[in-house]
Amino acid sequence: MTRTAETIRTVRAGCTVCHGLAAHWLGRNAAGVAARHHDATGHRTWAEQSLRTVYGADSAPPHPDLFAEVPA
Repeated sequence: MTRTAETIRTVRAGCTVCHGLAAHWLGRNAAGVAARHHDATGHRTWAEQSLRTVYGADSAPPHPDLFAEVPA
């Protein structure tokens, strides 16, 4: 059995001292940057990671051209 799958990983991180609860670092490297920031400053940092897996291909038909050319 063949099944298509896509895994999406979202990472966001921040420093409670510098940025409060707002995320300041985004992307795959965010957790590492938060750890290094803590090591360098001693600040309390945090990182959130979300993993989403989607099985199956998008079976919706392609979207028609919204701006079809008008014949002259």
